[in-house]
Amino acid sequence: MYTFEIIVGTTLGSAEYVADHLAEKLIDQGFKVNIHLDPNLASLPIDHNHPWIICTATHGAGDYPDNIAPLALQLQQTTPNLSRVKYAVIALGSKSYDQFCNAGHMIDRQLAKLNANKVSKTLEICTLETPIPEDAIDDWYPEWANNWL
Repeated sequence: MYTFEIIVGTTLGSAEYVADHLAEKLIDQGFKVNIHLDPNLASLPIDHNHPWIICTATHGAGDYPDNIAPLALQLQQTTPNLSRVKYAVIALGSKSYDQFCNAGHMIDRQLAKLNANKVSKTLEICTLETPIPEDAIDDWYPEWANNWL
């Protein structure tokens, strides 16, 4: 059975709320979950039994939040082979900015370069359209779970 590694990139807390809500749904289905609020490559398992779910907001002009930026840099500098990792991306942002959900898209491209296996389309959550971002998980989760689990 999977232990999901939920990797959070947050500045104001919305991505953390989304991650917590997703974790509750996974736990309710009997899965184990580890939430990484200060993600570090050394603390992340790289194997088939520990899928990664990256849940990140976009900060500033399309940048990573400060807490996930070190992980993105580690991935870029060490270029680990992630072919044994399955992953999904949940990206938060505001459509009022040109770089809508850019951090999620950047980490997605980086994981793809490292041969990680993406299992679902990126969920983009616009915080203007969805004032309670974790509500988007309720709509997304059933189809995602059917395709993933």
